Amino acid sequence: MKSEDEEFKLYEKIYMAEADRKEKLLSRLNLPLAMIIALLSFLSYLLPKAPPTDTTAGIYFWILYLGAGVFIIRAMWHFARAWRIRFDDLAIPVAEKLEDHRKTLISYYDGSVELANSFFMQIMMDYYVMGATKNATNNDRRGNELDALSKNVIYAVIWSMFSFLPVFTYTRT
Repeated sequence: MKSEDEEFKLYEKIYMAEADRKEKLLSRLNLPLAMIIALLSFLSYLLPKAPPTDTTAGIYFWILYLGAGVFIIRAMWHFARAWRIRFDDLAIPVAEKLEDHRKTLISYYDGSVELANSFFMQIMMDYYVMGATKNATNNDRRGNELDALSKNVIYAVIWSMFSFLPVFTYTRT
């Protein structure tokens, strides 16, 4: 009996740790989103200042500008994927539904609270095991998407800054 209680507490702890990890990963999406918005603003600022395409500065500008655009689109793609993974997470039903199920078990076992609670605790442990497993897999996917998102945002920043150089040099000449 003591072993079952320890297993239950272990799976509950793992489930809660994955839920906490999910929240931390989702909160890490805020900064890349703000950077994407800032980059889009910067690129929209640069667009009317584009050098003519018949100049070397114009050719370099459009190559760098479009490259930055590609990285921003890729970043938005990874952001969307990281954000949508949350729909696949498993959550334990609300307390009211759990209690209704426990009462159903009690009536099913002819009022045997001890037997019903035993089966109910097994159901709860199954929820924790399935939820922790699915959520850990989703958190790993979410982390991978966040990594790809961050890399693409960094590349977009670099290409955006370099696309400013032809504009700067063309307007100074």
